[in-house]
Amino acid sequence: MDTAPTIEGSTVDSKKKNWFSTKYLVLFFVLTLAWTWICGFIPVVFGFTGTAAGTFVFYFGGGAPSVVALFLVFLTYPKNVRKDYFRRCFGFRRMGLKWPLITIAVFSLLSVLSLLVGVGLLGYEMPTMDYLKAIAANPFNILLVLLLSLISGPLNEEFGWRGYALDRLLVKSGFIKGSLLLGFIWAIWHLPWYFTPGQAQYNLLQDSVFHALMFIPSVMMLSVFVSFVYVKTDRSILAGALVHMFSNLIGSQLLSSYTTEISMLIRYTNMAFFLGVILYASLSQKFKGEAASVIESIQKQVSG
Repeated sequence: MDTAPTIEGSTVDSKKKNWFSTKYLVLFFVLTLAWTWICGFIPVVFGFTGTAAGTFVFYFGGGAPSVVALFLVFLTYPKNVRKDYFRRCFGFRRMGLKWPLITIAVFSLLSVLSLLVGVGLLGYEMPTMDYLKAIAANPFNILLVLLLSLISGPLNEEFGWRGYALDRLLVKSGFIKGSLLLGFIWAIWHLPWYFTPGQAQYNLLQDSVFHALMFIPSVMMLSVFVSFVYVKTDRSILAGALVHMFSNLIGSQLLSSYTTEISMLIRYTNMAFFLGVILYASLSQKFKGEAASVIESIQKQVSG
């Protein structure tokens, strides 16, 4: 009669150790990168990019972060941590409205500022804004635009980047280092995009190696801002996913098509803002306390 609780307790203790174990974080990154890179480079190596088959294989690799993460969540998470994980993925109440609205305002202001400088002062070509024109022609098109924006990044990735990896990196490396490390992996995960015609990274590489390389620090700095909102919303994975979504939607998708000059100006303007966030997070004792409290709550939840 006494053996069942012991076995159950051993299983729970084992899953707690699995959560804190570095090997599962490394496994997540290795499987995610391998899956995406293999699928992304198959059409390139065998010469069928741009075909229906090539497009399918390419985008099949794009879902790796979320799929690998969900597999590991069910395999290694204690029951209480697994329930909390899905609450944080889908819970609107935890996220609230404040930070999504702030995020929309921030990316809108950064894009408008970039257009004023780029078009008004530097004489760059005005983006055609095809998505915005489609919405203006039929307001219901906004539902399709939002769906495409959700699928083309947050849904495929955020169960993994913020959902699975970020908590572990915060515990192991702290807020700044953990967020930057995640951002670096997130950036190099896009490697096949550089060799696939039609992708933004491919266009950057065709225009300038420097612009192509600057994509990496820009994603690393964006990662810090996503983590900042994540901390401010008490670890809402949904809030982090919306930052990712609005970054793509407002900073590129609604403006397309556009020139590389406008694209890079928006990127550099965003980076300047992200640098301000990084400096604030590094210097503000208030935010340091908030981040430390979040890290402590992660450790207590898994250990409890």
